[in-house]
Amino acid sequence: MPTSALDPPVPPGDVDALRRHFPHTDDRIYLNHAATSPLSRAVTEAMQTHLKQRQGAARTAQIDDFESLLSVIEDTRSQVADLLQADTERVDFAPNTSSALNLLADGLDWRPGDRVAVPDCEFPTNVFPFKKLEAQGVALDFIPTERGTFTVDDVACTLTPDTRLVSVSWIQFLSGFRADLEAIGALCHDRDILFCVDAIQGLGAFALDVEAAHIDFLAAGTHKWLMGTQGLAVFYLREALQEQLTPPIGWLHGPVNWTELDAYELALHDDARRFRTGTMNALGIVALHAALTLRDAFGGARVAKRTQHLARRLAEGCRDLGLDAYLPHPPESGIVTLDADNAESVYKALADERIIGACRNGKLRLSPAYYVTEAEIDRTLAALKRICTPTHA
Repeated sequence: MPTSALDPPVPPGDVDALRRHFPHTDDRIYLNHAATSPLSRAVTEAMQTHLKQRQGAARTAQIDDFESLLSVIEDTRSQVADLLQADTERVDFAPNTSSALNLLADGLDWRPGDRVAVPDCEFPTNVFPFKKLEAQGVALDFIPTERGTFTVDDVACTLTPDTRLVSVSWIQFLSGFRADLEAIGALCHDRDILFCVDAIQGLGAFALDVEAAHIDFLAAGTHKWLMGTQGLAVFYLREALQEQLTPPIGWLHGPVNWTELDAYELALHDDARRFRTGTMNALGIVALHAALTLRDAFGGARVAKRTQHLARRLAEGCRDLGLDAYLPHPPESGIVTLDADNAESVYKALADERIIGACRNGKLRLSPAYYVTEAEIDRTLAALKRICTPTHA
């Protein structure tokens, strides 16, 4: 299945050209990428091309596109591996973040008395796959947090001789706190503890070196900062961990013998593909390929720098307005959350002005992506000034 060049093209760092891929910017300011990102023209056009092929509308369209799709799948795996500074063989796809984390939770040979440590501020995705293990005699220990933040010492104090796994979010969904993955990974590595990361609130906005952080397993849905569709996630696993996990079995877990499909010879791929069970989310992978192609055209380092710049401009402006941030220090992610009085009312008032944020846990959460402009941040601050009562003098 061929992929097309970006139309319109996006020169490196050209925000105006980038924004032409986001038609929603004509009539609203979208600051809710920590929930779901809008789909760019690059993504929707790639999806439409794929759907027209599957439809068979053109005489030459190959409806059964399984073979031609394989190259797109491999290209997309390579794009994701580049984000993680990993080998392509270590990366593959799952239906969502929870499904990916369950590969780890279900695949290990847990023993009664094993323990898992997670921060007590986690999104449920990073709790329930491990909490269910309590039925097998596995204990869940919560790392204490303060306003969604924690230190490496907090992690260290939670560990026991029986701790087998630590699982943390790279960026906390409410506060925007960015965990020190390299320090936590080093701690786990030194104590021979597996280290898992839910990267959904960071991957795409930022790149990550999984080797430097000693990460054994990582999962991230594609519909937030990766700017893809819902219903797809990427995951990474270290080769040494792969050999410890029992994979689910379907029919794509190993090489397919198309001439003897009834031979039933169970053989696994020697890389992350062994965790495939069956038909993949082709449309989601096509979308992710286009989203990452757009990101790469703009420049990955520029994406990270600009995401943090916009979040800090927003946070500093809120501070100047006398509005209390849930996380007091400058944001190191794309998330800015306010301890606003009547957060639900503020959220609705912003929406009335076509400024889209989110209300989570009774707080106002705003999360600009890299195509957002400084002028849009300033318009948001002007709206907050009209709407909000300062929370401090």
